[in-house]
Amino acid sequence: MDRFDILYDVYGQSTAEAATLAYAVREYLLEQLPNTSLKGALVLDAQEITAPQWHPDKESLEPAYTGEVSLFLVADD
Repeated sequence: MDRFDILYDVYGQSTAEAATLAYAVREYLLEQLPNTSLKGALVLDAQEITAPQWHPDKESLEPAYTGEVSLFLVADD
């Protein structure tokens, strides 16, 4: 079994839009992705490391959220 830690950044035109999109990404990774096969790998489980947190882009100041999940995969024969 392999573990991959995925850090994701989600941007939006407003704080509310960025938050909505970040939580949609979180939901997909944690609830939809497990038990799916991706190019020869089966996603066994996903666990949250960090829930989406407000993290605006330092250069552009665009509204953004960042979060992190772990994915656990095995070869899908």
